[in-house]
Order: sequence, then C-alpha cells, then structure tokens
Amino acid sequence: MRPYGGIEMTSIMTAWNPSTPLPEAFLTLPAQIYANDPFWLGEDPQSVRQQFSGLNPWFNDGLAWIGVIPGKARLAGFVVPGQLIDGEQATFFGFWETINDMDVNLKLFNELKAWAGEHGATRLYGPINFTTFGANRLRLDAFENGAFPGEPWNPDYYPALMEQLGMDIRYRYISTFAKVDEIIVPIKRDYVRVKPQLAQAIRFKSMTAEYWLSHLDELYGFVGQVFGANFAYTPISLETFRQVCGADFAARFCPQTSVLAESLDGRIAGFFLVYPDYGPLMRQSLPNPVSSKDIRFYPWAGQLPRPRMALAKTGGVHPDFRSFGLFTAMGCELTLRAEGVYDEIAGALVREDNASLNFAARHGQARHHHYALYGSKT
Repeated sequence: MRPYGGIEMTSIMTAWNPSTPLPEAFLTLPAQIYANDPFWLGEDPQSVRQQFSGLNPWFNDGLAWIGVIPGKARLAGFVVPGQLIDGEQATFFGFWETINDMDVNLKLFNELKAWAGEHGATRLYGPINFTTFGANRLRLDAFENGAFPGEPWNPDYYPALMEQLGMDIRYRYISTFAKVDEIIVPIKRDYVRVKPQLAQAIRFKSMTAEYWLSHLDELYGFVGQVFGANFAYTPISLETFRQVCGADFAARFCPQTSVLAESLDGRIAGFFLVYPDYGPLMRQSLPNPVSSKDIRFYPWAGQLPRPRMALAKTGGVHPDFRSFGLFTAMGCELTLRAEGVYDEIAGALVREDNASLNFAARHGQARHHHYALYGSKT
C-alpha cells in the first residue's frame, strides 16, 4: 500500500500477484461511477476476478499491475515481455474507471509508467483489457445513444482526461448505423456486381454455434492469419482461444444472419459474425437487467423490443480469397438476411483507415459513433 496526501490509506498500487484476490474497491468502483447512467450495461465482477486470477492463461507469459483509489479511480497495466510495437516494448493500460479528477489519475498513471519502465517498456497504449481480444478503445461521442454490448462506453469526460494525461490518439474507429429497409436496394445492386465472380470458388452458409464449435481449432488458425496484422494484436494460445471464443461466445451471435464463406473444397474462406444488440435488455437502470454472463441468442433475441439492431461486428477474409470481393459479398449477404428480422444494422468498431468502410459509405449511414485507442511514451 502506498498512501498519498489527501488520498485514502487503503489506496493500492502494486505489481499484481494472480494468486491473490482483487481488492473489493477495484470491483465496486464501476457501479459507483455509473450509478446515475441510464445506459450502462454493467460489469460482471466474477469475470473480472477470473481474468486477474491464475485461471487466466495470459499470466503464463504476462505481468500485470493494478492501482485503485477507493471511490475515485482504478487502473490496470499489462506487459508481455518481448511484445514489441514499432520496435519498442509495449505496455497496455485497461480497466480504467474514474471520477473527473486529474490528481488521482496522475498518481495512478505515473505509478503504472514507473512499473512499466522497470520491465523495459517505453510505450503505453490503451485502453486495452489484457489483449485486444478483450474490451478496448474509448468512446468519444454520441453519448446520448447509449452503447451496444462490447462497444466502448465511458463518461464523456474521459477523452479530456486522456489529453490532459499526455495521451495521444493512435488510431480512430467508427461504427456506422443505417435502417435496413433504406439500404436493401443499393445492397442488392452491389451484390449483383460481386456475386458472379464468387460462384466458381465460394458458397455461403449460415454461421451457427454448432459449426463454430466443431471447427474451433481451424478457426483459431484462421483468426491468427486474418487479424494478426492488426495494431496491438496479441497472439493467444489455442487454450485461451477455446476459453474466450468457446461455447458462451458462440451462443451469442445470430445464426440467422451470421455468414460463413466456404471454399468449394471445404476450407473457411471468410466469416462475418452478426449479433443482436442485446443492450436494451442489459441496461442496469432496468428493474431486472439481464447479466452479460447470461446473454444468449436463445431466448433473449426474441425478447428484444423494436426497433431491433443487427451488429455486423467481426468479419474477415482469408488471404487466399481476398481477390474475390468476398468481404463486400459477405456484407451484402448478411444485410439481405437481416431484412424482415432486424430494423437497423450497424457496421461495428471499424478502424477509420480500413477499406471496408467504403461499403458503409456506398449504402448510406443514419448516424455514427467514434472511438479512439491512445498511446504515449512511458
């Protein structure tokens, strides 16, 4: 424990031992920060405990740090020795929650940077909870619209605190939203353009939970090849992939609209996972919100109020099939499958320099949400 003038003696800022329990002040802070937020979807304390415990295989190679000033702010840091970004050892920060107070954040971030420096880290990036497989990025705008599950959500003063802490935006991201019935006609035109060239190599199927789970090992290799070049991508073990992307993960995406692109010889050429926006059932301001750990397509998708939103959230094409216009074709396919099932559709969490945004630009966008990933020298 390291006390500061004016700060509670129970403040904790220390290298983390995953064999010890997380401080309760770390776990209870989000509910205090978002107590009057009608859109907050909650945080599962049990999941957070598990992530910081010896049950998380990330600790086989990684080192963590935590800081918490009870009732005011919390922060975690993550280092995997040898993980270089632009040739420099990187540290990630995550699980950041705070009141609008610069003093407490300076204390937490300065302590984190000192710890990171002890491990040779010269760059700090975040928010990233352990790895980019976890929650990451910061919400910048459109706070009046709330958030969908997995979308960055934070008080509107967080971006200003980042700037005051000397953190620069490394990458920007965007979600685009449109009404399904307004884009169906241009989507069909686009599909006519790209579909003929696919017929000799690709067939489309529904991506179901059953297929996902029965091909999990193959999908592990696919994900590494397709997303491995993404900024701050952290390779994970097959064991971790099975844990993070196993049965609970597969039970949440929509089997009606999620698309599998399969080569004629049976290989996975691409996939696009679509999720219902479960947010209207999960808001903590509701009398009986559904917990994130309990969300499944069945039965909750059928209980969503209108208008219903489809989130085209995770899509990728194997390098061997990128000359076929497959990403565009999958976007068309899932949108056509959404007609009559969903009222709105979103292309979720796309980096602003990603060419896939051209698809959204061609088909009209009713609104946008913007996000950022930050970086600085330690």
